[in-house]
Amino acid sequence: MSKLVVLQNYFLLWIYLLHICCDVSRHFHVSAKTTDGSLGLEEVTFPPVFVPSSDPTVPAGHLQMFGLQRPPNGPVVEYNTVLKPQQFWETHVSQNRPLVFRQALVDSPALKKWTDEYLKEKYGDLDVLTELKTENRTHGMTSRMLLGDFIDVYADKNLYVVTVLPDPMRQDLPVLPCIMCGTFKDFLHELNFWMSSGGTRSVIHFDADHNVHCLIAGRKDFMMINQEFSKYLNVTQPPQFGSGFSIANPDAIDLNLFPDISKVEWTYSTLGPGDCIYIPSGYIHQVRSYKGNRTISATMLFTASIDNSFDNSSCENETYEYRPLSEANVHWTYKKGDKTIDMGYQNVETFRQSILASFENEKFLTEERFKEIIEDMFEMDEHDLQAIQRDTNKIYREFLDPSGKGYVTREEIKALSQDTLKEIARRTEPPHGPVAGAPDDRGGAYKASLEKDADQNEQEIEVEGKDEL
Repeated sequence: MSKLVVLQNYFLLWIYLLHICCDVSRHFHVSAKTTDGSLGLEEVTFPPVFVPSSDPTVPAGHLQMFGLQRPPNGPVVEYNTVLKPQQFWETHVSQNRPLVFRQALVDSPALKKWTDEYLKEKYGDLDVLTELKTENRTHGMTSRMLLGDFIDVYADKNLYVVTVLPDPMRQDLPVLPCIMCGTFKDFLHELNFWMSSGGTRSVIHFDADHNVHCLIAGRKDFMMINQEFSKYLNVTQPPQFGSGFSIANPDAIDLNLFPDISKVEWTYSTLGPGDCIYIPSGYIHQVRSYKGNRTISATMLFTASIDNSFDNSSCENETYEYRPLSEANVHWTYKKGDKTIDMGYQNVETFRQSILASFENEKFLTEERFKEIIEDMFEMDEHDLQAIQRDTNKIYREFLDPSGKGYVTREEIKALSQDTLKEIARRTEPPHGPVAGAPDDRGGAYKASLEKDADQNEQEIEVEGKDEL
């Protein structure tokens, strides 16, 4: 066994030496400093440098950060201009190949405008969802608060924002040419906003949707792994989600528990302000930022189409001129006052097709069959069921069969509006974070209730004072 480990280490060393001979320029050192330029200095070497084990009984990278178990295969392919949709589809989306667009946001107002002061003054009254900086998908904690309140405390708190990009903020970001027309334009279903003071770390995971992740401020490092290596990472996939993650700790890979992680091949990229990375649906990745390194990102989630094909007919007369994201048709959005922040729901048209496919061999959809479909599609524990009080019979009667005829046809499902489908989705699966006015909400509704209580107290004091007179 020890001889096998030694041979493996020599093999990995040979790969590493070959890599650095051909790609020396890709190795660099940076320092991430705090805002005052002194405290919290974090030395960063990325990609991490593979060092063979000197102990034949201990494999290389044991109990060390992910990436130190074998050298990378090289950087993610890069472009200095954003591809047009057809080329984007043919060379990357359909081929399951990630890419990086350098300076894709060079004309975006957000690059210059999105200081803390600007964001707080212009968008501080919008609700956002926050999570802990070190991601843990088995028992994570999602909170809701005002963006302005987050900006007041985020330098000192173990929190970062990951939320639906509020509608007003869309005006500061562009629609990228790669998704400006064709099928991509019709299946852009969610935009996200990320903000932290640095020191964030994701789990090793994959997402259900195609994702273009663009950096507006700071720096992020990405490690990218083809899904063919999921078996070595022990990736789990909860049945109610289209995403999954590895239970291995990326800060300290235990090769006794996960010995095959040394077989996982990976590529890498570092994003700076204005850069975007395309992460294909299902492609495994791990993301890091560093202490004192304020980061802001925007992500665009989309699917190719219902049947994973691409129709470029709407691209024939496209000029690809700059236009803001506020002009894009996005399925799931958030504006001030919305009860839910609609994050993590599936593509609306995919949801429609899932319902249709579930009674493919049946002529009609009955109330009982609809209940079976929803319970199978969205498995939930008792806590979540209680939280949304899911009543599939009521949903069916209110949205699918309001006339009470007792069945629904395929044509009727096809004719449902996207707004109706979204309301069905909201009532069948739990929201990603607290709803406005819930006991654990600390956003706009909570602040409004505090102000209302304060006003009532003042009025009661005034009345009591008058009575005493």
